[in-house]
Amino acid sequence: MMSPSEVLQTASPRTIAPRTHTYTTKVEGPRAPRDERRRAQHNEVERRRRDKINNWIVTLSKLIPDCSVDTRTGASKGGILSKACDYIQELRQNNQRLQESYKEVERVEMDNELLRQQIEELKNENALLRAQLQQHGVEVNGDETPQ
Repeated sequence: MMSPSEVLQTASPRTIAPRTHTYTTKVEGPRAPRDERRRAQHNEVERRRRDKINNWIVTLSKLIPDCSVDTRTGASKGGILSKACDYIQELRQNNQRLQESYKEVERVEMDNELLRQQIEELKNENALLRAQLQQHGVEVNGDETPQ
C-alpha cells in the first residue's frame, strides 16, 4: 500500500481530458428592475408550486395506513409516494377479489332461486299425488309415505 506522501509525489504527471467547449461566466452586472420583478415572480410561483405539492404529499400520507408524517422523523416524500403506490395496488387487488366474490354470491343466489322453484314444483306435485291417492282410497298420514 502506498503512503499519502508517495501518492502525492508520483513521478508521472496526471493527464486530464481536454475541455471540449469553453465555459462562459455569467456577467454579474446590475440587473434591471424588470428582471428583478420577473425573477421574484418566478420564485414566488415556484415556491407556491412546491408548497402545493408538499401539502398534497402530507395529505396523501394521512390517507395511507402506517404512513403518517411525524414532525420529528418526517417521512420522506419518496417513501410516502412508495407506500401510496403499494396501498393503491393492495386496494386494487382487494377490489378485484371483492368483485369475484360478488359474482360468486350472485351465482349462488341464482342457484338458490332455482332450487326454491324446484322445491315449489315438487311440493305442488306432491300435493297432486296425495290428492290422487286419496281419490283411490289410499289413506295418507301427514309427511309419512304410504306403503
